[in-house]
Amino acid sequence: MKIKTLLKFLCISALMLISACVPSTPGVDLTATQDALNQSGTQTAAVPPLPSVPPPTATLSTDPTPAEQTSPTPTQPSGSGQQLLAYESNGQLLVTDVTNGVQGGTTQYTVTGESDQVSDPVWSPSGEFVAFVSAATGEPHIFYIFALGQSSPTDLGPGSAPAWSPDSQSIAYIGGTFPDDNIWITTIDNPAPRQLTFETNYAWGAPVFTPDGQSLVVAGTDRNNMGAQGNTTFTLESLTLDGSGTRTALPGATPFEGGRLPYDLRFSPDGTQLAFSTSFHLSACASPSAYYISGGDGGDRQEIVSPSLSAAIDPNQEHYHVAQSYDWSPAGDSIVALGNVIDCNPNSPTMGQVLAGPQMSIIGLPAGQGEWTIIPGFFYGISMDRGGTMIAAAHFEDGFQDLDPTVEVYSAQAGQLVLSLGPGSNPQFQP
Repeated sequence: MKIKTLLKFLCISALMLISACVPSTPGVDLTATQDALNQSGTQTAAVPPLPSVPPPTATLSTDPTPAEQTSPTPTQPSGSGQQLLAYESNGQLLVTDVTNGVQGGTTQYTVTGESDQVSDPVWSPSGEFVAFVSAATGEPHIFYIFALGQSSPTDLGPGSAPAWSPDSQSIAYIGGTFPDDNIWITTIDNPAPRQLTFETNYAWGAPVFTPDGQSLVVAGTDRNNMGAQGNTTFTLESLTLDGSGTRTALPGATPFEGGRLPYDLRFSPDGTQLAFSTSFHLSACASPSAYYISGGDGGDRQEIVSPSLSAAIDPNQEHYHVAQSYDWSPAGDSIVALGNVIDCNPNSPTMGQVLAGPQMSIIGLPAGQGEWTIIPGFFYGISMDRGGTMIAAAHFEDGFQDLDPTVEVYSAQAGQLVLSLGPGSNPQFQP
């Protein structure tokens, strides 16, 4: 099976970023009897029918909406010592206790009782809540759950690409109706969606809050500027939260050309650095990509490539790098990243084949600080725990032709497999 076949599975997280496809989430059948769930240690959070949330209106008020009052200091995790892991399995959201690398109980959070088509699980900075996207009722909606106990998912309305505020009280996201997607924000207590941008025929990357919570960093482009593969030119911008739609380029940012809109903008734990990658495709032939680290103002941008893969990259021969997903280390002095190198030369007998990797590894920052804990294999989705001791990822044991990846946890020091949690994808450690 060709690599591009997997795009249907792997781009659900980009569903409304470029509206390129509507994927399905692989996994095992979790519609087992309650007895089977009890025997496996899995609890199901029973959910009554959710109230209907009307789609937000796209009408711009004549008066700017007052800015969200957010705390400049992120809410800290509870410090209980418990380490939870959220992930998707068979279209459902699961949260499993993996404290000290030992598998504990699992709770399943259900929207409809059937396949909820879950994607984009994101923990709140406080470590209390998980936001996620579900297309259980057809149109993708954003939900959140209280993950420290059983709770019913709360429907925040239509949208995708949720991003938490530092105080864990608000969520920014992409909303609207294709092709007129825009950036929205809502509080989680008494949700009241507000539109922050007012573009038409526009595409957006996923937003991220600045460390002080007073604005968002965004990247967008007119759809007419996007190439056949979705590649475009963009500049990282600051977006105010007052509803005026005001955007200004980050002070140090320069235009980025030839990549996809970043869907994984993330500030470092100390808020001084900003990272992103430029493609969600497995095929570098569709969109050559890399990881980029800049200052918090968008300046001093560096391309970050695994040293063990760099020798195989040769643009002149069309041997391109694939940057799939990454996460910051807790100290902010490295990233754990997935990557490989693919032959994209149409005249080559190895066209489409992997030339180096695939692997996940820890890459020191700034560039040139080395690489360690190289774990070979086809992976997608990645997360490092708050102590920097464990790495979670979805493992495609038989290559990307395998549509049923397994959620696995590895030692960040030795690279050894610690836990195999069964079929699933996109694991995310509790902060």
